Amino acid sequence: MKKLLMVVVVLGLLGAGAFFYLSSNAGGLIRDGVVAYTPPVIGADVELASVDLDTTSGTASLNNMVIGNPEGFKSEHLFKMDQLMVRMDTSLENLTSDIIRINEVRLEGADMIYEIGSNGNNIGKIQENIDAYLVSMGIETESESEKKFIIDDVYVNGTNVKVASDLLGGRGVGFPLPDLHLSGIGERENGVVASDALKQIFGAISSSAQQAATTGAVGDLLGGAVDVGENVVKELEDKVVDEVGDRLKGLIPPM
Repeated sequence: MKKLLMVVVVLGLLGAGAFFYLSSNAGGLIRDGVVAYTPPVIGADVELASVDLDTTSGTASLNNMVIGNPEGFKSEHLFKMDQLMVRMDTSLENLTSDIIRINEVRLEGADMIYEIGSNGNNIGKIQENIDAYLVSMGIETESESEKKFIIDDVYVNGTNVKVASDLLGGRGVGFPLPDLHLSGIGERENGVVASDALKQIFGAISSSAQQAATTGAVGDLLGGAVDVGENVVKELEDKVVDEVGDRLKGLIPPM
């Protein structure tokens, strides 16, 4: 999950910086680039309605983005969001600094489906695809020369998480997460690399999801499986026990 969502957020950050340099057609160019070049990296289809850039307010928005499932999974999608908005100082001084300040990141209307099944889970498969692509391209995932960031405010609103199983044709049970507001990411450390910033953001999402999941979502999923036969229920229980114990903590793998 961390690497998948890192791809999504980094795309937003790239869009935020890109409008400083590109023409008024930059939104369309970025949208076309995301749709064309992201699928080979993650091994899943990507849809993106539009990218809006506003040089006056310093904002970039990715609108109505859908990340499909990798091969072998049956749920509707892996990740869908209404909007990812990034607002930042687009001055040359900030964009070329070793420590880039981002004023606001806002994720609205996110819908995540965590599918567990005979092929493992969809999030783990996306991570495998990303790792394989980076290796094939000779790209290192960590670098001492990485830019550092300070993020003043992060808002995660209207998020829904669904736990599903391919044993049930991708069906499952969903539950909403409370809205989150994080502030001062990287401030105390005088900047953090993108991966560390994302650990803090998605660590908070993980904690929130874990609390929501304890309300009985997994139990409801197993209860709903009775209609498809006792053998399927037993197989699903085994899958859930394995996955929940090791990977489903808060629905996001440990950072």
